[in-house]
Amino acid sequence: MFKIPTLNVFLLALFFNFSTQAEIGESFWKDLRTSVNWLVEGSVEQFKTKSNLYYLGAAAPVTWYAFEKDQDNLESARTKGKAPRHIRLAGDFGVVLSFPVVHAGFYTYGRKYGNEKAVQFAMEYASSMYLALIESGVLSFVQIHERPDRENLSSWETGFRGNSSFPSGHVIPFYGLFFKTLQFYGPYWAVAPAILSVWAAKQRVRSARHYTSDVVGSFFLMAFASEGVRKVAKYKNNHPFYKWAFEHDATLSLIRHDGAYGPGVVWNF
Repeated sequence: MFKIPTLNVFLLALFFNFSTQAEIGESFWKDLRTSVNWLVEGSVEQFKTKSNLYYLGAAAPVTWYAFEKDQDNLESARTKGKAPRHIRLAGDFGVVLSFPVVHAGFYTYGRKYGNEKAVQFAMEYASSMYLALIESGVLSFVQIHERPDRENLSSWETGFRGNSSFPSGHVIPFYGLFFKTLQFYGPYWAVAPAILSVWAAKQRVRSARHYTSDVVGSFFLMAFASEGVRKVAKYKNNHPFYKWAFEHDATLSLIRHDGAYGPGVVWNF
């Protein structure tokens, strides 16, 4: 069951990894406070940033379709038997990524060699990932559907959430790594975390730990959190591809054409 002190556990883990691997000083404490502020402010900003219109437009129909196909996909996965080893390993690695291991590595490297992009990557990844993890835990108290397999769950899969299977918290660290890699280092570097994300999502469904809608819902949950944190962080040196795709003004309105009403979306590049 998801407990209130879970946020404190996450932040203590963040502190432990950063403080033991990077030089403790004024910059560290400042960065830690900043990361926490981004998490809090991003939780609100994610619903205000216009770039999330991209995800909002896709999230509703895609997630709804995933709900419709949940049982078919689960039965199909069960007929395929045990997932290949690399898919199982990717899924299990989600627990490791839920701790700030990658974040601490980038932060340490950035502080040691004066690479501000690496430091920014670590801080934004940590803030957005833990924001999405907290939200997934809270949402799991809304009883949407139970786990496909309720008998073989570890404490890591049940200890930080409610009884609902939706959404999956296990895949959020992978999705977060994908979104932040795309934002900071571009689409080519984002291929590897994208593949790992797909493998992890497959593992959750193949092992009957989650439905397809659970891992799809987590994708959009992480997308919203990533953009919310990016907006409040105000970093200006993102990858050119990401700037072209996301860093521009967008407006959503209601339009009327030939007597019919519909949504109007305008992007200003």
